[in-house]
Amino acid sequence: MGQIGCKYSTPFTLNDEDTPFGRKRGGVSRPQPEGLGSVGDLAQRRGVIFEAVTLTEQADPKLSFYPGCLVHQRMPEYEAAARAVLRTLGIKLEIVQQAACCGSPVIESFTADWVYLAAYNLALVERMEHSTVVTVCGGCTNTLTRAAHALREPDVRSAANRRLQPLGLAVTGQVEVKHLVRLLAEREDDLRERVARPLPFRVALTNPCQVFRPGEVMGFDDPLEPQSLRRLVELTGAQVVEYGGEDECCGATLYLADQALSLAAGRRKLEAVRGADILLHGCGNCQLLLRRFQRLIVRDEPGLRKRALLLPQLIGLAMGLPEADLGLREGAWQ
Repeated sequence: MGQIGCKYSTPFTLNDEDTPFGRKRGGVSRPQPEGLGSVGDLAQRRGVIFEAVTLTEQADPKLSFYPGCLVHQRMPEYEAAARAVLRTLGIKLEIVQQAACCGSPVIESFTADWVYLAAYNLALVERMEHSTVVTVCGGCTNTLTRAAHALREPDVRSAANRRLQPLGLAVTGQVEVKHLVRLLAEREDDLRERVARPLPFRVALTNPCQVFRPGEVMGFDDPLEPQSLRRLVELTGAQVVEYGGEDECCGATLYLADQALSLAAGRRKLEAVRGADILLHGCGNCQLLLRRFQRLIVRDEPGLRKRALLLPQLIGLAMGLPEADLGLREGAWQ
């Protein structure tokens, strides 16, 4: 018996009934599929052929885009897919220039000054004359949102503006931070109309915990059992596989402090999703651990390996967007 948790999730206890995460919530359990090969092969066996569609440019509002260090430096495919999907909805992203670290790596750990890092980035958004900034990283989303809430206090805002004044910047705290999951969930009906080819996959998702928690600050969905990511997956035609750990920490945020514990948390996820074809992530941290570090997690049991997609990649495939526009290897999913 042991406990694993993350900053804003309730620690969970290992329970060997049904799955490593305890009892399932009414989902179905499926046997390990025979030799997956590529997911494209799987799609062909189930009668799905992906056809590319042409993106149409629409003259609709721009939103500021803060990709964060991880996505900007290590996951350009996440940004590419997000831009491609949003473009079909008439949304153009304008990147925040001269941005700095959001402050997540030092939040509440070393100094209270983390809020000034976040305030600097929010001030850049205000200088762009935008009222909303789109994020794709759970840590960035959480930190910027918490900072925006803190900046509503006059003393905090005044202190931030004293530091920003030499840079020619100022912050009011009025910028709204929206993670991609939230932005897409607000356009669920529009997305559903654009699904050109329903997907046949069995998908195991991990909810990006810092996008929803703490609920009193994030103000989006049920913080303990959010449903928005699930609904977005289901509108593509894919089946969500219940495994009991959808709302628990993926383990990525533990990696810098305790690599063994982080990989153990990731392994529990992989062991619990044997009936899924694909892992689905709405956060770069989840993708980093469960996809990029997967070899480290399952080096002694390669049968646990799974293909993984980011949310906009899955939605883009269902829309029929070209794989190259989604940061995917051309031909691998046809």
